[in-house]
Amino acid sequence: MLPNTNRLPDDEIKVIVRAADEIIARGGRTLLAKILKGSREKKVLELELDKCPVYGYFKAEKLDGIIRKVDWMIEHDFLDIEYSGKLPMIVFTERGWLIQSD
Repeated sequence: MLPNTNRLPDDEIKVIVRAADEIIARGGRTLLAKILKGSREKKVLELELDKCPVYGYFKAEKLDGIIRKVDWMIEHDFLDIEYSGKLPMIVFTERGWLIQSD
């Protein structure tokens, strides 16, 4: 569940942006959430996303709650969705890129 303030804490924003950097224009919001959850799903392991420094950061949370955090990041202009054919891919917004490039 998101905090009552309707804002993610800065440390969580940085963690989500860091994880997103691994899959920019290669994966969507569910894959991003699976990195943050610490999923051992075949695709996550094949892409070696388990080597991401923030892999499993939200391991104690449910996947749908992590997806809500990712959606919050999209709604608040840290991340965006671009389509590769019919597949939605996570990309940085300018705001998200500034955080990642710090």
